Amino acid sequence: MCQIKRNCRKLWEICALYTALARPISTFEYYEDAHGHQIYRRVELYENKAELPKGWNGIERIVKVRRWGYRNKKEFEEVSFYALSKPIYHASIVAKAIQEHWGIENKLHWSKDVHLGEDKMTLKDKQQVKLLVYLNNIAINILKANGMKSNKDTYAKITNKVYELIKLFT
Repeated sequence: MCQIKRNCRKLWEICALYTALARPISTFEYYEDAHGHQIYRRVELYENKAELPKGWNGIERIVKVRRWGYRNKKEFEEVSFYALSKPIYHASIVAKAIQEHWGIENKLHWSKDVHLGEDKMTLKDKQQVKLLVYLNNIAINILKANGMKSNKDTYAKITNKVYELIKLFT
């Protein structure tokens, strides 16, 4: 399973159009009331018959997740898309997998997106993107090996401080 983010603009737009016009093979709705959030979720599972951009072979299912409700007393609504390489037939199974995916996203990728700006990368060369992501992973692992967390305070403490950074390697 892979979330289709808006920085993959063409793929995201194709998924949005396809799911607006096609019928889902399965849907699953649920409600969550926790941590000051009241969230409704509707998961729609589609058999992939869309013409996707080059490089997106093997996608069996497209998933549309619509979330709406209140976060900290503020109303919100959002839509996200996922690509599946397996022919799953029940949206409830996908909903559970997405919840597990977000557990990972919240622990690691959120930090990489927010603190290291991976979602805002504007590099066009795939090799440069891979290298930068690899270096970010090394940086996070070095922090962990030194008992530090990948968070705003840690990055503020070490940014542009060469001698502090060198100490992490010794």
